[in-house]
Amino acid sequence: FFEPLRFAMPEWSVRPLLVCCALLHVAWGAELAYPQELHAVDGPHSLAIGSAPFVDYGFNTYGYNGALPGPTFRVKPGEALRLTLTNQLDLAGNTPCDTTAGEFCEASTTNFHTHGLHVSSKGMADGLPYDGDDVLVSVEPGQSAEYQFDIPGNHMGGTHWYHPHHHHATALQAGGGAAGMLIVDDPDDYLPPAYKAMPDRQLVIGGFNLNTLQAMAQSAGSGLLEDAATKATDASRDTNVFLVNGQLGPTMTMEGGKWHRFRMVYAAVEQRLQVSINSEDGASCILKLMAKDGVYLHEVPRDILRVYLQPGARSDVAVACTCASYPCTAMLGSGAATTTAGAGPKGGGRSLQQRPPPGSGGPGPGTPGVGMVEVDLLELTITEGNSAVPPDLPQWVPSRPCYLADLRDTIAPVPIDPANRVQIGLQGGERRITWNGQGDSMTYSAVHAGGNTMRDWPPMGTMQVGQLYEFAVSGANAHPLHMHINPFQITDMPDPAYGDDYFQIGDWHDVLLLSDMPGGSTVTVRFMTDRFTGKVVVHCHILEHEDEGMMNIMEIVGQEGTVFSGFGLASYDQCYQQEFAPPQSGGGCQSAIEGPGRGYRQAVPCDRLQAMLESGGPCRYDSCPFSAHQVVVCDSILQVAAAAGRTDVSHLEAIRLACAGNLTW
Repeated sequence: FFEPLRFAMPEWSVRPLLVCCALLHVAWGAELAYPQELHAVDGPHSLAIGSAPFVDYGFNTYGYNGALPGPTFRVKPGEALRLTLTNQLDLAGNTPCDTTAGEFCEASTTNFHTHGLHVSSKGMADGLPYDGDDVLVSVEPGQSAEYQFDIPGNHMGGTHWYHPHHHHATALQAGGGAAGMLIVDDPDDYLPPAYKAMPDRQLVIGGFNLNTLQAMAQSAGSGLLEDAATKATDASRDTNVFLVNGQLGPTMTMEGGKWHRFRMVYAAVEQRLQVSINSEDGASCILKLMAKDGVYLHEVPRDILRVYLQPGARSDVAVACTCASYPCTAMLGSGAATTTAGAGPKGGGRSLQQRPPPGSGGPGPGTPGVGMVEVDLLELTITEGNSAVPPDLPQWVPSRPCYLADLRDTIAPVPIDPANRVQIGLQGGERRITWNGQGDSMTYSAVHAGGNTMRDWPPMGTMQVGQLYEFAVSGANAHPLHMHINPFQITDMPDPAYGDDYFQIGDWHDVLLLSDMPGGSTVTVRFMTDRFTGKVVVHCHILEHEDEGMMNIMEIVGQEGTVFSGFGLASYDQCYQQEFAPPQSGGGCQSAIEGPGRGYRQAVPCDRLQAMLESGGPCRYDSCPFSAHQVVVCDSILQVAAAAGRTDVSHLEAIRLACAGNLTW
């Protein structure tokens, strides 16, 4: 990739211009541009990590394919995302960890993490011909690595992202800009028409505290970003900078009276955002929450005032705006203000005259944390459309894959083995994460003691695949909890909701911060160890804390591919274990199980099902013992049981096991 052109200009010719623009409040920039989209079906794709210009600040940072952000990858359930990652970072910036003063080092060694995907963490170290979501991989400068991510056929559609995850360099690389959006597309006919028709607006919001990045870069000897804050200060530029799709203060044009789907990813080392839309120009905007962290709510949509984003979080929001007089403008930004009805900021928001330049978050915090930042991100230009007001959005209960079945004790107590109830501690002062009180900080010296490597680090806890687990988590009021591979559901917390109802019991996350929750409190989350065995990383998503050791490893053991039986879980008779199939007319037809022993609820065309039953063959209707759904059962299910070594299984028990998914071939 080419280095950006630089033109030498006398200092006197630049400094007055910058001061002038700062005093007049820099005008909003160009129309928002979207990264290149790469579809999995067209792969394998090439991705290179290297240096990239940091807007017009005069220095380079970390980026993919020479840009901030990287391309957007799109993949469908059941597809494989294949790519070749090439490390073009400078070898000179790869200072060994045993020679640096702190925990930041090896800043030019990298790897690839798909944040939010429900995929395998295994790779070449486990005998595969490619790497998966294995963050223990090290790709050295000048090297390449082959990656493949096999998306399960029942993966929920959603908004995710990707970034490097090499321990002790994650904050510099991912926080420095090497990141991109990753979208799992919804299956055909999954979304109701009103939601499917929404224009898709992809917003990668990058937060860059240049003081933090420079301090880490100098500690690591990275070369890149070692003078970032100094250059910004010398040029009278802000040092706490926020970009949208790599642009500083862009404008986005949207049609009034029409719903749009905003897909938001917040890629940052630290600080949290409270995103709302405000206007002093007669604009009125409505926000309705659809999904968080790539998982749809159990009931869509939810009326919200703000979008709460901690580092690593995603949010899918339906947004509609109208104008008292067209055209008009509104401001998407973070602060204390609520969404308005065109009357100006409320709840402590800043007026236009009080606003700093676009994308400016002030000087930034002196130490890493999750304090809320006030910053204007994106100006909305609202044009007149065909509707005076947005149409009402229908209430929608999304169909759910079985790994996201409701785990709340709503209908009956969820059957969780007492041994699977674990206390997880996020201990920021000691930079460690604990399992029932046990767990050490993953500092470089601790991990590499006695010549060991990251792969030698013993798991703080072991879990069995295909089971339910409950974590009681302390410290999530100050440290964002992130767990790889398996998302988790909030099932209990001191209050039923936080953040103006943005966070509620029943919601799913893979990054969770409850800043309003009292210190010393716990939030309870549940999840399934669905189908994938191997090592699972859990860490604080203040990435500086993670690199300093606030990370640990769990291990899932057992037979690869095992899924939860569903026995005793009332919500399990309403989920799908294989590919989503839209409901069909004809009563029991849509609940039929095609292929006895596979144990999945799969819609079968009624005429085909009727032909099976009328053919005089061994197939007939029967019922799952623990649900009201009918299934198609064939005598061959007993052969399946025998092949699985279950010759003692009765016909009724074989039906139950098939419904539960415990008989496969």
